[in-house]
Amino acid sequence: MNKDCYYFTHDSNAKDDPKCVLMIEQLGMEGYGIYWMLVETLRDQPDYTYPVANIPALARRYNTSAEKVRTVVYNYELFTVKDDRIFFSESLNRRMQAFNEKRAKRSEAGRLGMARRWGDNNAITPLLQKDSAVITSKVKESKIKKLSNDSKESADEPRNGTAKRTAFVVPEIETVKDFFLTIHGTETDAECFYDHFTANGWRAGKNPMRDWKAAARNWIRRKHEFSSANTPSHETQRPYELLD
Repeated sequence: MNKDCYYFTHDSNAKDDPKCVLMIEQLGMEGYGIYWMLVETLRDQPDYTYPVANIPALARRYNTSAEKVRTVVYNYELFTVKDDRIFFSESLNRRMQAFNEKRAKRSEAGRLGMARRWGDNNAITPLLQKDSAVITSKVKESKIKKLSNDSKESADEPRNGTAKRTAFVVPEIETVKDFFLTIHGTETDAECFYDHFTANGWRAGKNPMRDWKAAARNWIRRKHEFSSANTPSHETQRPYELLD
């Protein structure tokens, strides 16, 4: 006989539970004995439930009255009665769930150990695959949490020593004009700059534009290199010709 089949945990101070104290006061220690007889009976059942209709037979079996057994089942909130058909102990169910989970883990570890000992790869593989699936699931959960945390960080925050590049946004013409005035340009310069880069799709040479303000400063610098004083007016080279 496997003793684990009939085992369940038992608190040593169960008698001090207020529900049990009231039961003992009203029914004496016989009531307390009936309570544990019922818990042990439930433990022996496959689904940890017992039919209410079988209470009289249970009472006769343990030499007590059906009335006392029903009183313990119904009156002290120690058991849950469902549809007046079956009763069970929620406390016992919780304990057995935890116990069965631990027993299953021990059993699986034992099978894996025996398979490794005897070199049974056919038995080892499915067990390792199951462990791998659990580990993979935990890794995925960790990655999801990390991605969730990363999404809360600023897009411009440096990572691994480099700053994350943001997408280029075409500026408004008024914004460009205001900026040209701050770098000693004119509104005409700004309009020429804006029209040129609008026409070429806001590209600096063959590459997409990254920083239009830097391009604007370069525009102004190159403008003075090719003033009309040094180049005939009909051959004047425009600043944007050097930017492309």
